[in-house]
Amino acid sequence: MYPSSCACLAGIGLALVASACGPDTPSDDPADWDVDTSVEYVVTPSEPRFVVPSNPLPAEVGLDHANNNVEIIFHQGRLFMAWRQAETHFASPDVKMQVVSSEDEGVTWAYETTIAIGTDVREPRFVSIEGALHLYYFESGDNPITFRPKNMWRITRRGMADWSAPEMAGRDKEVPWDLKVRGGVAYMTSYAGAHYGVGEGAVQVYLQSSQDGLTWAPVDSERVASYSGGLSEVAFELDEAGNGWFVGRNEDGDDTGFGSQVCFAPQRDLADWACAARSDPERYDSPEMFRHGDDLYLVARRDVGGPYDQGLPGTADDNRQRYLVDYSTRPKRTALYRIDREQRAVRHVMDLPGVGDTAFASIRRTGAHTFLMANYTSPLDDPDVTWLEGQTSPRGTQIYLMTLTLSPQ
Repeated sequence: MYPSSCACLAGIGLALVASACGPDTPSDDPADWDVDTSVEYVVTPSEPRFVVPSNPLPAEVGLDHANNNVEIIFHQGRLFMAWRQAETHFASPDVKMQVVSSEDEGVTWAYETTIAIGTDVREPRFVSIEGALHLYYFESGDNPITFRPKNMWRITRRGMADWSAPEMAGRDKEVPWDLKVRGGVAYMTSYAGAHYGVGEGAVQVYLQSSQDGLTWAPVDSERVASYSGGLSEVAFELDEAGNGWFVGRNEDGDDTGFGSQVCFAPQRDLADWACAARSDPERYDSPEMFRHGDDLYLVARRDVGGPYDQGLPGTADDNRQRYLVDYSTRPKRTALYRIDREQRAVRHVMDLPGVGDTAFASIRRTGAHTFLMANYTSPLDDPDVTWLEGQTSPRGTQIYLMTLTLSPQ
């Protein structure tokens, strides 16, 4: 029997929690699983099982070339999946966000809902808390060559294929990134500000918490933003002591350079991020973190031919566009990394299926040593296709599921 993720009865056995709170649903909280930390583990990925496009998808979903920005979650015994569906990777008025669910871990799917508002919608993020399932996403513009976040939205599931009307959530132009429930509390990283040079000043990264998945507040009311600079997408995970670890993409650049940052915050003040004086020159796009025992892992895009920060002279404004163009014309992979906590660094473990336009992983725990991962990729038969070619190719992108198993060495 899985530990229950609903956590409605503290202090009783996990099996009793599951039976008291509803259908068996695997907990995504690493604190709910016993792992022998005296043992070294090796990660073994299964073969990818492509699910978008595929015959089991409901007829209401339809087909399109680009399938990306995927999110999964277990809730009340079902696996839910949401993803962005469009002609290409870039903004368009024809974008849809599809939501489906499965009672057999993705062998068959049932239709849930479609979000289509005549403009771009991205970054689907589920949160299951207090017996309710909420889906967050953000509305962007429809110009394919600009990044114009407008509003964050939320819908709530009321029943099978029955979702509430969208409600506006968050700050003006705020973009949600990572959403996790840890110790019965929901945490969210998000960002707003001058991403891609849009607007004035720096990008602000927020860490917020919620008891119900609806009402959010900064984890420290006196420190609304945990980071101000070039970071945008920031994944997080709590270690076994409750300290916070954050991996963020520094695409816009700041006085630490370009690339990525590994930041740390003590359990007593999760908003007090300590980041490096110099960014890691590698860029870990679309970061997603998970914990097994006392090991922290990261899944992100790997830049073949990098690093992103080439160390060129000049200011961030001087190099921002050049680095972005160079990055777009190099091949990409999806990769698994481990966080070196002593050095506060990212260490490559292995590549996972993913080429061209790839890497927006969503990872949920299914057992003490197993994790279900959803990800998207360009067709795997052309490993040298560049990121930009993958984003615009009529061959499109597909979504797969795979299992990551950690076994003793």
